[in-house]
Amino acid sequence: MPLPKPFTNDFPHADIHQLIAPDILHQIIKGCFKDHLVVWMEKYLHCIHGKRKAEQIMDDIDHHLAVTAPFTGLQHFPQGCGFKQWTGDDFKVLMKNVIMEDTILQIEDALRRFHHYRPIFLKLSIVPTFSLPHQHAIKHYPDLICLFGAPNSLCSSMTENKHIKAVKQPWRWSNRYNALRQMLVTNQRLDKLAALHVDFTKHGMLNSTCLSDASSMKDNAPQSFSH
Repeated sequence: MPLPKPFTNDFPHADIHQLIAPDILHQIIKGCFKDHLVVWMEKYLHCIHGKRKAEQIMDDIDHHLAVTAPFTGLQHFPQGCGFKQWTGDDFKVLMKNVIMEDTILQIEDALRRFHHYRPIFLKLSIVPTFSLPHQHAIKHYPDLICLFGAPNSLCSSMTENKHIKAVKQPWRWSNRYNALRQMLVTNQRLDKLAALHVDFTKHGMLNSTCLSDASSMKDNAPQSFSH
C-alpha cells in the first residue's frame, strides 16, 4: 500500500524540509559553541595538562578577552569570560559577525575540520557520545543561509524571551499548587493592563504624574475672595 502524500506535496513553495529554519540559540550558540567546543576544550585541557596548567591556560584566554579593544556594538569582557557564568547573549556576542559570500566557504571548511578532528574527544573520553541532532543540524547551515539569508536575524532567543514572560514569571508568582490556572489568570490580567495602558496613553492620560496633575488643577482652579 503506497504511503499517503501530504496535501502540500505539489505546492511550489511548501517543501517542509526547506522551511525548517535554523535555531541559532540552541543549535549554534548554546549547542555547538558552548556545550561542545567550550566545554569540550576545557575538559580536554584538564585531561592533557592537568588541573593547574589547564587553569593557567584558561586564565590566559580570559586575559585575551579582557584586553580586547572596545568597539561599537561589541560587548566588552573586562573580567574575562568565566564560562560558567556566561549567558546566551554573552556567547552570541562572542560569535557576532557579518556573513558574506566568502564566509560560506569558511563555514563549510570549519565544518569539515570539526568533523575530522572531533573523534579525539571521544578517544580521550572527554565525552561519552556526540549530540547528533546538533551536529547534524549545522551541516545544513550553509544551504539555509543561502535560502533565508544570514541567520543573525532569526534566533529562538526571541521566543525564549516570550516564554520567560508568559510561563516562567507567572509560575514564580503562583503558589505552585494547580499553577496552570493561576498562570492563565495572571497572563489575562497582564494583557488587560497592557491594553489599558495603550488606551490611557492614546487619550493622553499618562503624559504626567498624579502629583503634577493635581498641582495643575489647583493652579487653574478659580479663586474665591471673601469680604
